Amino acid sequence: MSEELCEIIIKPKKAFRVPVDMELIKPENIAGKTLNELLNELTVYEGNRERKFGELFDVKGEPVSDASKIRLIIEPSTRKLWSIGMGMTTGEIVVKGDAGHYIGAKMRGGKIVIYGKTGSWIGAEMSGGTIEVHGDAGDYVGARFRGKGSEAGMTGGMIIIHGNAGVEVGRGMIKGTIMIYGSCLEFLGANMKGGSILVKGNCPGRVGSGMTGGKIVICGHVNSILPSFYIDDKVDKTKVKGNVIEGPFYLFIGDYMAAPKVYGRLFISIPSNPHLKRFLELIEEVEA
Repeated sequence: MSEELCEIIIKPKKAFRVPVDMELIKPENIAGKTLNELLNELTVYEGNRERKFGELFDVKGEPVSDASKIRLIIEPSTRKLWSIGMGMTTGEIVVKGDAGHYIGAKMRGGKIVIYGKTGSWIGAEMSGGTIEVHGDAGDYVGARFRGKGSEAGMTGGMIIIHGNAGVEVGRGMIKGTIMIYGSCLEFLGANMKGGSILVKGNCPGRVGSGMTGGKIVICGHVNSILPSFYIDDKVDKTKVKGNVIEGPFYLFIGDYMAAPKVYGRLFISIPSNPHLKRFLELIEEVEA
């Protein structure tokens, strides 16, 4: 597939002191443009000032007309580059270095790969596509934005974080998959209604607060389980996006403080949480 892609290399001309909004720089917006059009017609914001793209970046390559065949490569990248791939629908973006906030937010298709750390709101309210971060991510991965009437967060697609993540991963999530190979902070899956979240590492607590549907799997340590979750069973293994995750796990159902009927499921590692052994004793009493 890589041989078929048209690679466009984007390099910053200077070290930025304020955030640069990259929302317009995505495959569907540059497809079919000449290099001159790309440099002089597309604009970005450096702080609150509108700039021609060519004022801030050097570009190597000429886009083809098919956006799905375009791979944008940003190198080197820094945390001052915000909104990379925001709202993108097709193609691929590769970020070599760190990136700022809102990467892939409201994304509907395509692929973003980041070789570095990112800020917050990665994949917020995304509905399709794939985001893969080879580093740590900030808060609100795959979550909903603040100040909206609905609780709709991520509604499709996949986010893979190879490092750690912050608070409120997957808040308001409805569909899709989030996989974190490190650890995360509090309020994982808060207000979750569907979809799946896998955390290979630890989570300090308040997991699934307000969730009414969906699936959360934690392979590491959890400080405590909210009292509004009921122990249901123990299972040897479970699946996330077709991948078998070996247990054994406690299976909790909740959050019963959110609604009378709930379908949220927490799979919590038994070996990693010996302090939760009272739940295992309850299950064994029922089975006896």
